[in-house]
Amino acid sequence: ERTLRFRNYTPQDEKLKEHAQISTPDDIKDNIESETKNFTKEALAQAAEKEKEEVDLFNLAPKKPNWDLKRDVEKKLDKLERQTQRAIYQIIRTRLEADENANLADIVANGVAEQNIQDVEE
Repeated sequence: ERTLRFRNYTPQDEKLKEHAQISTPDDIKDNIESETKNFTKEALAQAAEKEKEEVDLFNLAPKKPNWDLKRDVEKKLDKLERQTQRAIYQIIRTRLEADENANLADIVANGVAEQNIQDVEE
């Protein structure tokens, strides 16, 4: 039959006192020492085992070798995207001001068509 062991609690109930054992600091110290007795030997053995294994360079390399480049360039690309959007806005605005009779939808459609033609030529 297992007994309950309390470190920081003294039971008040009589039935619980019958089945409980109050641990003393010496009991705890002995228990910890017995449980961790071979811990350092096992840790040293595992470290020696890992040391013997060859290092696989394939597993050390990142999955995508350019992840750091993408991370560094991301802020610059965001800034460039904002500048591009601003430039497109300026172009549309100047075209609207130049041709007061045309509506915005026609000018945007013409701009998209011109951009597609330029993309095909490249």
